[in-house]
Amino acid sequence: YTEYEVPYTRIIEHKHFEYGTQPRTVITREYPASWSRGDEPYYAMNNEKNNSLYAKYKALADEEGHVIFGGRLGMYKYFDMDDTIAVALDCVKKELD
Repeated sequence: YTEYEVPYTRIIEHKHFEYGTQPRTVITREYPASWSRGDEPYYAMNNEKNNSLYAKYKALADEEGHVIFGGRLGMYKYFDMDDTIAVALDCVKKELD
């Protein structure tokens, strides 16, 4: 979760891990560390300022030849691993077509 209003960054439901067949589950929420000057943020916050900044970077990236900007850094957003793989495969398909 990258919304500014949501205090946690991830929810994990443990019964969905490999071989989870139990009738009940445990949910874990991951909370980010408090940021202090000099700390590096983990992910971009999806707010108006950062979305505008991304649009400028995207326009510059689109002008580059023979370079693919992808993943969390290249697309300036958080991805779950399954989404990361899907986006990477779509990118490769687009390049090879």
